Amino acid sequence: MRLSSLLKNRRKSKRPQPPEEEPRAGKSAIKRALRHSAVASNYRSAAILGERIATALSTIETAVLAIDVVNDRLREAANLVEAARVTDNLARRELLAGRYDDVRSEIDATVGAASHNRVNLINGLLIGGRSAAFNITLDIDGRSDIAVGVVNLTTGARGLSLSPPRTGFSDNDEIATILTEIDHSQTRLAEVSLRFADHAAFIADRLSRLQRLAGKSPILSVLPTGADVEEPAEGEEDRCHPLDLLPDSASGDEIAESDPLALGSV
Repeated sequence: MRLSSLLKNRRKSKRPQPPEEEPRAGKSAIKRALRHSAVASNYRSAAILGERIATALSTIETAVLAIDVVNDRLREAANLVEAARVTDNLARRELLAGRYDDVRSEIDATVGAASHNRVNLINGLLIGGRSAAFNITLDIDGRSDIAVGVVNLTTGARGLSLSPPRTGFSDNDEIATILTEIDHSQTRLAEVSLRFADHAAFIADRLSRLQRLAGKSPILSVLPTGADVEEPAEGEEDRCHPLDLLPDSASGDEIAESDPLALGSV
């Protein structure tokens, strides 16, 4: 009996023991994990959207800075033409006209170089050859956006419409006409600058909110994400210049009396 009992006990000891079950996570722990995962996802989404908006904001700011430069050139242009108006010396008028034509070229160069993210908002060209507006998504779900319209601030007839000095300022009527054109251009420039500044302020506020959502993740402007701006092909000028932006009204600003050539501008 004793041997039988020992064998029976030995067989029992060899039976495999059921594995110990791991303790199940409590409902509160699961909720915390899901909540942390959702928060992390929101951080990432806010940071990604924030980068796109920061890039768009830089694009608008680039246009605004270029507009400031163009405004400076217009002030110089007004001084040049006014100086020609008050002198009867035809040689001096011709010299002033030459500098004025240079200023027109500098305005076009400034406007043409005002691209960020391969998007130019002030040269009058359709973005990517397709869109007359720069669309910026403002929320993660894509339900809110803002469209910044392209404008034409070149010196051509579709832009600021600044005539070249064809008579070298020898004609008083030409001088009067160009002074009026400059006045209209300054008014137009002020309107565009104010509108772009309003867009920039609105977008900057949205970007600030996204930065708070993104936490410690820095939001930076990234490149490139835009469409290349191509020069219009022959016969495609109307397609690439969506708006005829002739000046609307005169601003009435006084023209400075200083001698523009005395500062070594020639």
